[in-house]
Amino acid sequence: MSKKVAIPVNIVTGFLGVGKTTALMNLLANKPADEYWAIVVNEFGEVGIDGASLSAAGEGLQVAEVPGGCICCTTSPQLRVTLTRLARGMRPDRLLIEPSGLGHPAGIVDLLRDPMLASAFELRAIITLLDPRHLNDSRYTTHETWRDQLQLADVLILNKCDLADAEQIAAAEKMAAAQFPPKLAVAHTRQGIFAAELLDLELHPERWSDAPESIAQTHSHRLMPRRKTSAEIEPIQPAAWPMRKQQSSLGSHSCGWIFAPDTLFSSSKVAALFEVLSQPSELGLSGLSRAKGVFQTERDWYRFDWVEGMVGAAPSAYRRDSRFEVIVESETAPDWTLLEAKLLATLITPR
Repeated sequence: MSKKVAIPVNIVTGFLGVGKTTALMNLLANKPADEYWAIVVNEFGEVGIDGASLSAAGEGLQVAEVPGGCICCTTSPQLRVTLTRLARGMRPDRLLIEPSGLGHPAGIVDLLRDPMLASAFELRAIITLLDPRHLNDSRYTTHETWRDQLQLADVLILNKCDLADAEQIAAAEKMAAAQFPPKLAVAHTRQGIFAAELLDLELHPERWSDAPESIAQTHSHRLMPRRKTSAEIEPIQPAAWPMRKQQSSLGSHSCGWIFAPDTLFSSSKVAALFEVLSQPSELGLSGLSRAKGVFQTERDWYRFDWVEGMVGAAPSAYRRDSRFEVIVESETAPDWTLLEAKLLATLITPR
């Protein structure tokens, strides 16, 4: 019996009123006619309005509605039950998950990576919609969920650009460009209309031999294959994890390391490494100006920052991979060997 192919999954997230349901309806209206799609929609209230709207979007569609509560919580059994039913029933060609605008979608990512579900579902690009006008409103910018949704996104959709002015759009573009890790794509749109090809962007473009050297820039749009048979041969073989990327320009030198999503780090050792950065000469990094990283640790995912001798750490919603990057200002590029050894020493050795 042939092995079942994993169901591609996209999470479409964004804060309340940003246009998620409208975006989904546009995607459904233009989906391939011969494909059967499923949607899991979660509304914060008990009355399911979005689910009813999506159900009327057309044929070749299954809508599983989870009203009330939040499916993003890893302790909630509702999403697990729904996903299990989808995997065992008429398997869709694609699954779209729309969490509540008040939900923390990172919990959905954790659930999809659970060994019981990982073989049945393949997490593809996470899409976050953003209204550029919200950058001027502290009710959004100070909200933890709003920030988490931006961090988690692989693709950022600046929606309702017809209602925002040029200054607001420019501010949103600047914010998007400053995101770490960088977004795979940033698109401008109105009424939630964006290219369906964004759902299938290559998620780890750094791994390919023809990718840009800097991990800090936006990557080209390489599409992932919808389905792959055992007879198909990948034209370019990806390099092994971890990836190391270097760049030098105008007296600045950067080096970054990218690890596979299942790599686990010791939170205490990572914290100690960032403290050591305050004596950069000991690591051969004289002129160190910036260090930052996102790590999956035994406790949770965390972002660490080093700026002007100050170390900061906070929980991170980003979950695509673990990565670390430093920038040094000097005439010649440093020897990164010692720093790399210190970084690898923070790994938790598999048992």
